[in-house]
Amino acid sequence: MRRSAIAMLTLALTATAAPVSAATATAPKWQRFDVPAEIGTNILSVSATGRDDAWAGGLVLKEDSGTPIPKPPELRRSSVRDDEECDSAGMFSSLMLHWNGRAWTKVAMPEVGRVNQVSASSANDVWASADCGLMHWDGHAWTKVAYEPIPGAQQSGSEAVKAVTARDAWMTGGTYDSRTEVERGFVQHWDGKRWRNVPLPELGDSFSLKGIDARGPDDAWAVGTDLTENDTRPESLILLHWDGRVWKRVPAPATGDWVNRVTRVRMVSGNDVWISGMVRRGIPIEEVRRPLLLHWDGQAWTTAKVPDGRGELQDVAVSGDRALAAGDTFTPSMGDDYTSFTLRRTSPGWEETTSPVPGTATVEGLSAIPGGGMWSVGVSGDDDHMRPFIARWN
Repeated sequence: MRRSAIAMLTLALTATAAPVSAATATAPKWQRFDVPAEIGTNILSVSATGRDDAWAGGLVLKEDSGTPIPKPPELRRSSVRDDEECDSAGMFSSLMLHWNGRAWTKVAMPEVGRVNQVSASSANDVWASADCGLMHWDGHAWTKVAYEPIPGAQQSGSEAVKAVTARDAWMTGGTYDSRTEVERGFVQHWDGKRWRNVPLPELGDSFSLKGIDARGPDDAWAVGTDLTENDTRPESLILLHWDGRVWKRVPAPATGDWVNRVTRVRMVSGNDVWISGMVRRGIPIEEVRRPLLLHWDGQAWTTAKVPDGRGELQDVAVSGDRALAAGDTFTPSMGDDYTSFTLRRTSPGWEETTSPVPGTATVEGLSAIPGGGMWSVGVSGDDDHMRPFIARWN
């Protein structure tokens, strides 16, 4: 629920994959790029279709929204039905950037508040999930596309989106009832003409679905957390697989922690899937956040061996035989005492490595580049000098 770089708001918005040699797991060398964006900007997601084509989305904090700070307390994302006024648009300006092989440039788009995730299947097929709706790029312009209404929902909003082809895309979202404080996730599919709700199995009274990825019409994963009675019992992870006919819940490994939250799911192949996130050993938000990485080998999900210390992972990506996971070491009780946090996969397990930017920073998104390399995006700096960054591991 916590997103980086927004104002203080009153609105309630151990297994590894195939072994990797030490020589292969050398520390990444990052190349920084100029970003055509001002102070108060955060880039939350990036998606590449090739060396000369990539998209990055995020937000620009509006001047009347308060002093920009890198890390606010945990707040509920502002989510509304597609036909309602969206408060997020009053606080954030939408940001969309495009890479053409030479430079990153701004691309005009309708105001839909904070752009949370982008996913591109080709240069002419890009989806963006925002606080105030879903956006699509057809090679010429960004347009708003309505998703199917959720029956009985007081509020609803999109979370994650995955573009597979022009006729195959997936989206997770959430509904929220302010009277009961119940949150429920949903999944929709795009068939080239419209978004449709896809039925889910019974998942509890309150749950979130924060990540989705797919490789085709009969192989997709949607992931989240069972929030039912999470003040009296530990949270459990929700891992759903789509086989072309139905969503089926797959057993999740026990982490031994009270709070279990996921951020992204990334499919490398049918038997190589990764999930990033964080865990806390206790209920209070002041508890230290520790990195969570899960791996699917085609048979079962297992927890990957990661450093046992501060660290919340916002994303994970694989490029060839190289794999990175990244986020930051933020803990509310420690204020601005945090840095960007990046892990690389090695044969013994995941270990800390060079981050794209030093100092106070958050790595918000990663994207493998077809043909080799990886993009990294996020925000760095203190309260008065918060700036976005884009870096590439060549």
